[in-house]
Amino acid sequence: MSTFYILPPRECLEQTVASFLDRLVPGLPAPEGLCERILNFLSDQPDLFVVHREDLAGFTELADELAEGFGAEPQDRVVEVGMMHGSAPAAVRTWTMPDSVPDRRVA
Repeated sequence: MSTFYILPPRECLEQTVASFLDRLVPGLPAPEGLCERILNFLSDQPDLFVVHREDLAGFTELADELAEGFGAEPQDRVVEVGMMHGSAPAAVRTWTMPDSVPDRRVA
C-alpha cells in the first residue's frame, strides 16, 4: 500500500517552508534549496509519492486522476495538504483510494 501526498504548488510550498524557518529562527535566511531537499527526502521514502497541485489537471475526480496519472491503486492512502494561512496550520484531509478505481499503473 502506498501513500500519496497532495501538496500545494511548489512556489507556495517554498514560501511556507521559508516562513516556518523564519518563525523557528528569526532573522536567519532559509538555506538555498531547503524545500528541494525536503521534497527529495520525501521522494526517497518507500511507497510514498509527492504530487503538487499544479501537476494535476483538475478535470476529473482526484481518485481517478491519481490512478490514471500517478499509478495510485485501490486502498492507497491519500493525504491532501492545503495552503497555510498566516500562522494557522494547513488543513489536512486523509482518505483511502476507493476499490472502484481501475488498476492503471503508469508505464
